[in-house]
Amino acid sequence: MCYYTDQTSSNKALENRFKAQAKYDESMAQKGKISGFTRAALPIITQAKPDQIQLIPWGLIPAWANTEQARELPKNTLNAKSESIFEKPSFEPSILKQRCLVLVDGFYEWQHVSKNKIEYRVHLKSNGPFALAGIYAIWHNPQTSMLEPSFSIITTPANELMEEIHNTKKRMPLILSADQERDWLAPMSTEKIKSFFKPFESNSMQAQKVKNMGDQIQLFA
Repeated sequence: MCYYTDQTSSNKALENRFKAQAKYDESMAQKGKISGFTRAALPIITQAKPDQIQLIPWGLIPAWANTEQARELPKNTLNAKSESIFEKPSFEPSILKQRCLVLVDGFYEWQHVSKNKIEYRVHLKSNGPFALAGIYAIWHNPQTSMLEPSFSIITTPANELMEEIHNTKKRMPLILSADQERDWLAPMSTEKIKSFFKPFESNSMQAQKVKNMGDQIQLFA
């Protein structure tokens, strides 16, 4: 699965890499290791506004949710499995017409060895920001009359690298190549969407063990 991301790139770096304009102040963006369970907002490029980078909360609230569901659903919609995304009422409307790019510098996953959990930071060998495939929804809050966007990260079966690291559930986020990013935001058929649901190549990724030291994170090979 994918519940923790690494956010280090500046607005300028994201704008240059993804050819879109950041529509938020730099001070609003959280940096470092981000947990989806905090409902953190990450930089997102949506299908509706492909020339903009927006900060959108993690944990999808479908448009049909009532107020109680809107409180409970986000902790269960941080990820959307590619194998069942077209079958889930929370995700099916979004995968068809509300796809997005989730802009990250890396993500974190844990390897289970005996009774120990070893944390890894995973990123691309090319370094710099890259895009995870996501979906989003816009919920109308009846209490505030505000429209509230939110998103989920799509996951696939693990590749060889992630099978070794995420060795219990063997999942990974759906990473898009630079060539795929704009196609992901374009209108397309169900079969075309499904053609994206493949694990990213292991030989383009790398991972380092993480040692936590209080509030600091130290990486080592």
